[in-house]
Amino acid sequence: MKNASGNLTNGMNDSFPEEDEDDLYTDDLLDYCPPIKEVTALETTTKITALLVIIITSFIGNILIIIVTRRTRSLRKIAYSFVVNMAIADLLTTAINMPETLIVEIRNTDEWFPGDVGVVICKFLPFLQQVCAYCSVLSLLAISLDRYFAICLPLKRIMSKKLSTVIIFLTWLIPVVASAPMFVANNVVEEEGDILCVEDWPSPFDPVKAPNYYTIILFVLFYALPLTIISSLYTLVVLKIWRRRAPGNRSTVIAQVYSRSRKKALKMFISIVVCFTLCWLPYHVSFFLSSYVEFYLVCSLPRDIKFISLFFSHAISAINPCIYLIFNKDYRAGSKRQLSSSCCCVDSSVLHPADTTTAMAGNSRTDRIEEHEMKSFYIRSRRFWRKKIVPIQEDLISGRDSYVVQSNQDFASRDKT
Repeated sequence: MKNASGNLTNGMNDSFPEEDEDDLYTDDLLDYCPPIKEVTALETTTKITALLVIIITSFIGNILIIIVTRRTRSLRKIAYSFVVNMAIADLLTTAINMPETLIVEIRNTDEWFPGDVGVVICKFLPFLQQVCAYCSVLSLLAISLDRYFAICLPLKRIMSKKLSTVIIFLTWLIPVVASAPMFVANNVVEEEGDILCVEDWPSPFDPVKAPNYYTIILFVLFYALPLTIISSLYTLVVLKIWRRRAPGNRSTVIAQVYSRSRKKALKMFISIVVCFTLCWLPYHVSFFLSSYVEFYLVCSLPRDIKFISLFFSHAISAINPCIYLIFNKDYRAGSKRQLSSSCCCVDSSVLHPADTTTAMAGNSRTDRIEEHEMKSFYIRSRRFWRKKIVPIQEDLISGRDSYVVQSNQDFASRDKT
């Protein structure tokens, strides 16, 4: 196709001004671009409904996570500060990122705002959107790091309050620095009479290579590297939990508690990794297609692919709080209390007593056994009884251990049998 364009240019040099070969090649590709598909009312309604569902779910879920953490004493720990940080980032993503996608689908156009206001919004809005989204990613990484320290290295207590504050600060600082080029790259341009906000790198940046390099940097920093670290840390955590054995007399009830705890941890960690992988993959793939595949570089991605990639990158903000509400009973109990209180169904003084940390009164017998299960045991030396603490079951969020000490008499009676 390039050769044909070149011959055509050489044969017509006497009649027309010289044209660049790349421009002719681009024109040839434009001839093969598929026509813009007309969007039906059913498609628009489906997309708008799907966006509204994740917006409402994300708002309710993340607000519940923040409120329950603040009002539940047992959740006021270092580990839960990372969960709250992620909920704040997801909440900002819901408020800043999703409305633009919703407005585009309602208006059925990507046309931007004209004038100086449009230029300012074009600079700041993509920057804020990227910071919030990537802060949520790094918060997931911080949570996995804290769980690894708490479960695999419980005696070292590496994660201090000061260190957690530094990590939370970095989860915001790194996206801010990585997104700073958006102020330069995003510009308002006019194409075929439409005003658009697009990534258009000015001089001295190479308009072709700069977006490609930037795509690779963002992919590595906020997808490939976090996914690798999160998967590795959770694999080590699951192996550590799975290899632990129940101390003392391993009754059927204790064995069931251990089995259920292990399965719950495994399901939660797999859910986090799988949801992160699947929700962010279409977003990064779409950027690679528009940056490196020449056909899509000229013809642009189909609108449906753009919507799917944006939808799933937004959906992770609604999925994250749902995972913690499903797998953590403190969050479930706290959410029920908050929802009941908001509906004025029960007196708030009953729902939020001063010294209550979880809704233990409504727990089943198995939950109470799991909650108060033995966390230590005694070993007998040659001269005396010595207490040894062995953590065997962790909170799925914080990973911190709680211990219940058995009496020497109970252990001695078991030892004799």
